[in-house]
Amino acid sequence: FIMKLLLIFSLLGVYLSLTEGVMVCYFSSWAVYRQGEGKFDVEDNDPGLCTHLIYAFAGLDTNNEIKVLDPWNDLCDGGGKCGYDRFSALKLKNLNLKTILGVGGWNEGSTKYSQMAASASARKTFIDSSIALLKTHDFDGLDMDWEYPTQRGGAPEDYTNYITLLDELGAALHAEGMLLTAAVSAGKLTIDPAYDVPAMSQHIDLLNLMTYDMHGSWDKYTHHQSALYAHPDDEGDNLYLNVDFAVNYWLEKGAPKEKLTLGIPLYGRSW
Repeated sequence: FIMKLLLIFSLLGVYLSLTEGVMVCYFSSWAVYRQGEGKFDVEDNDPGLCTHLIYAFAGLDTNNEIKVLDPWNDLCDGGGKCGYDRFSALKLKNLNLKTILGVGGWNEGSTKYSQMAASASARKTFIDSSIALLKTHDFDGLDMDWEYPTQRGGAPEDYTNYITLLDELGAALHAEGMLLTAAVSAGKLTIDPAYDVPAMSQHIDLLNLMTYDMHGSWDKYTHHQSALYAHPDDEGDNLYLNVDFAVNYWLEKGAPKEKLTLGIPLYGRSW
């Protein structure tokens, strides 16, 4: 799909303290390849707008190490565009800004993350390589965007293996003074088999709820991709595909409200 604007904002009246609000913004690194007015580069991010900026995405290689998906765009090597370093340099304009590297995303799938999470040695390889990459490029944390445990080629064991991964990853990151955040599904049919919400909430600093892409051209009818409430004509599974249901369901499942952020898409969809 083509995103018309760069950022997906994670917004909510979420507070880490009584006075400090959280606004998490995702930067789609492939936006630099757009033509015309749609092009959006690292320096087009306003470092004063968001409290946390997430660079999307890194991936996972066949050796279970974190993988730079676009070396020319992300790294400086061989005349590259130094995307990672320029992104973290935005902190020079806002000393309170946190820059985070996202790993995963829809195109990465689930199978290799499932296999990595099932092995203690593979998890260690992933964690060690992730921390090394974060340190090299001055990131403040990692955003896990595994889409989704137990789904899309995953295994039923992902439900518990994901918690083990988050436990070990969170401990390692926090020992380095870094953050662990996660992008999580807003769909009930994914949430139920994928997430042990109380357990994962113990290890994650922010849960970024993907309350967008609920509807799109894959449907046989038009519908709002991020509806605030269910439509009066909604029935069946569509009753779950709205912001009101998703937020309340995560809270009912045990997500701490101070860790939950609400995803708002700043792009449109067409049919």
